Amino acid sequence: MLRSSSRVVVVLALLLCAVGALGQSRTYMALGDSLGWGYQPNDLNRGPGDKGYVRAVAGWIGTRQGGVRPRLINLSVPGETAASFFDTTQVGAFLNSNYPLIGRRSQAQTFGERVTAETAAGRTVTHVTYSLGGNDLLGLLNGSFLALPFDEQQRRTDAAITAADSQVGQALTLVRQRLPGATLAIPGYYNCYGAFPGSPEDRISQYAIPRLNAMLQRRATEFGGVFAPVYAVFVGRELTFTWIGQNDVHCRDAGYAAMGQRVVFALSAPRVGLAAAVKD
Repeated sequence: MLRSSSRVVVVLALLLCAVGALGQSRTYMALGDSLGWGYQPNDLNRGPGDKGYVRAVAGWIGTRQGGVRPRLINLSVPGETAASFFDTTQVGAFLNSNYPLIGRRSQAQTFGERVTAETAAGRTVTHVTYSLGGNDLLGLLNGSFLALPFDEQQRRTDAAITAADSQVGQALTLVRQRLPGATLAIPGYYNCYGAFPGSPEDRISQYAIPRLNAMLQRRATEFGGVFAPVYAVFVGRELTFTWIGQNDVHCRDAGYAAMGQRVVFALSAPRVGLAAAVKD
């Protein structure tokens, strides 16, 4: 017979094996653009995307699974828009090793295929993050647009958000059709141009980004997810949280860490009173 101390060791070993198997049988999928990818300037290394706020979210999920991180499948594509999610027009996919170099399918198609593959392998996709819509506005921001009267800028911004809203709805419908029970989180966007108060870019961004975030929050609620606001966290920290001082809108490490904290907070907040808890 085993001594009591030996039995304890055996039980602990069995528990650790069970926890490890549990973590390995669960998957977190990230859908998105360059923020979902964790892009930073001049980072052109091809890889699986275990970085940025997605890494922080995966780590947090691991704490809920006995310290074992889930399988991470990051399908985010730098440059992706809410519309291009359904096609292959964005060359940023070359950075993501979850896509083949030749003959890749859209992020939407690849998502469906990977969900099927995870299910066939006996794994469950428990969490999904969705981060799209920002590039639909950023694509407007050029000299010709900024030279327009402000009311015309607002009109075009509203039209872009309305178009993105439709595409976001289609994407989240797909997510819920394939993963009705998965936990869904949608992070908002920040205004990096707040580093230059009163600039034309800052003026229209102060109008546009809160409206984009309101649309994303509404869609998160509609599809049974949580919205993670980041706008207020970046105010006054634009130069330390982003590369805008070097004319690049993407996050630095500190910015991605802040985004990760907000997503984790939204995921861990009690659902009762959540709307008040996550407001900007």
